[in-house]
Amino acid sequence: MKATVCAIITFLLFAACNNKPNANKPLGINQMKTILWDIENADIWFNQIPLTDSVHKTQQMNIQLYEQVFASHNITKQQFYNSYQYYQTRPDKMKILMDSVVAYGERVKASYKGPRKY
Repeated sequence: MKATVCAIITFLLFAACNNKPNANKPLGINQMKTILWDIENADIWFNQIPLTDSVHKTQQMNIQLYEQVFASHNITKQQFYNSYQYYQTRPDKMKILMDSVVAYGERVKASYKGPRKY
């Protein structure tokens, strides 16, 4: 009886451990392209804000913008940076990613019809 319980517990522990490698799996190109597009737009928006009190305050605001982008895509900062590092070490995949970001941006811009004219 004890052996059966120990075997079941051991099996469950190994099964739980097998789910962890997915946390280290890089984000896919389709997900990364939208995240990078949003980060680029956050940077553009941030750079248009005039400097106010101090550099520290503006750096903190930039970090908050990135955190909002990560939250809107339901990822963590660590997942993004791990994935970005993965693509940096694989130039062939990084090229595909960057090309897809550019193409995605062109589609987004083309879909924007501008302000309404009344």
